[in-house]
Amino acid sequence: MSADSTVVMDASTAFSVAGLLYLLSASAAAVHVLLNKHNVSAAFSWIGVIILSPFFGVALYWLFGINRIRRRAQAEMRDRTDINERTMTANIDEPAAIFAYLAEPQEKLFQTGLSIHDSPYLDGNQIDALINGTEAFPEMLAAIAGASKSIVLSSYIFEYDVIGKQFVSALGDAHKRGVSVFVSIDGLGVGYGLSFAKADRVLRKLGVPTARFLPTFSAAGTRFINLRNHRKILSVDGEQAFVGGMNIRAGNLLDQKSPHQTQDVHFKIRGPAVDQINQVFEDDWLFATGQSISLPTWQGPKEPGVTCRVLLDGPDDNYQKLELTIIAAINSARQRISIATPYFLPDEPVIHALHLAVLRGVEVRVLVPHKNNLVFVDWAMSANESTILKAGIKLYRSRPPFDHSKLFIVDNCWSMIGSSNWDARSLELNFEINVECYSETFSQELEKILQNKFSNAFLVESVNRRFFIGLRNNFFRLFTPYL
Repeated sequence: MSADSTVVMDASTAFSVAGLLYLLSASAAAVHVLLNKHNVSAAFSWIGVIILSPFFGVALYWLFGINRIRRRAQAEMRDRTDINERTMTANIDEPAAIFAYLAEPQEKLFQTGLSIHDSPYLDGNQIDALINGTEAFPEMLAAIAGASKSIVLSSYIFEYDVIGKQFVSALGDAHKRGVSVFVSIDGLGVGYGLSFAKADRVLRKLGVPTARFLPTFSAAGTRFINLRNHRKILSVDGEQAFVGGMNIRAGNLLDQKSPHQTQDVHFKIRGPAVDQINQVFEDDWLFATGQSISLPTWQGPKEPGVTCRVLLDGPDDNYQKLELTIIAAINSARQRISIATPYFLPDEPVIHALHLAVLRGVEVRVLVPHKNNLVFVDWAMSANESTILKAGIKLYRSRPPFDHSKLFIVDNCWSMIGSSNWDARSLELNFEINVECYSETFSQELEKILQNKFSNAFLVESVNRRFFIGLRNNFFRLFTPYL
């Protein structure tokens, strides 16, 4: 046999092996698509990518197409029954006590909410809105400085900048005086910022336990690169907690020069809902580290206040519960819906629900930034403007600096605050924490904050863009589920 024949046979064998590997990997990926992708168009798209892009399409799917994750089995988690009895059951109000001041649509929304999510509604919470980092950061740092038992902090972004250094110092000081401190940062968000020093590494040098939630690269390899922990939690001593959309970075301080100047609203919570927030962190810490922790529970007096509960969302057992809650709230509206979000790219069921609300005579107002911090997202949002306006939704664009606020109010009675945006990433891919609230007083306070933002924004009345701009925008709209 000649050398040329040997070379031809070796090449033929290599191609055969490559073809077999491609067939096996593509088949496995396609089967996973068929079993797990319930959206028909998404399933067709991914199968097309897998078939038409050998190996590369399969890699893309395993990195970006899998939008569900299984938490540890219930048997491996701590005893939830004991925790629920210990931290929440004693604070649950009878529904009749809450129904006393609810109109019929909100009463039905309350009942629907109980069916969507099993967290109980808790009365007697005090919630304070903190505008921008100028108000939020001093309150958070003061809480850390006054801690005597425990501090837990979870953030998507924790930059080691001028404000991040203050938080690192305060957390380190708390650890030195014997306070139990635990810090969790998202595995991708930890890379934000220009500083070579990372906040979690500095904290570890100070002896503070830290964890990276779903690190992009780990000993287990690259995994779940498209799934992120977007929650922002600071909880101290079981007495007070902070949630919202505010990351730890200097850009939230509008009185300082920063390339990332950002408006935002954060919230301080005191009351039994703190226990639900602590439970979220405990579960996340167990998932990220395999270590179980037990945080102090709320021991304060029960006072009149906001009836609320923590509403989780994520690519696990809570998948799409947030979207169901949003649609239920929209369907309950009879007067006004007010929304502020940095990214407004909801799927068709949400847009249809808003359109039906308009047809019922409900005023629907949506506030988004005039100039977005993510240009591709802004282009995709612009592609949807004509659909939004045709549905009768009033679309406002806020003036700079970039507004990262996340507020949702229905009929000055029901509201939702937290970390979620109105896009597929928050509704399907991210782990989020939100607080669902029943309170006329609190809703009116939020409405005042939003009204000030609407007053300083401009109304989008028509869409008239050049052909190539529209083509660009609609092209990036195709990537809405992954932006």
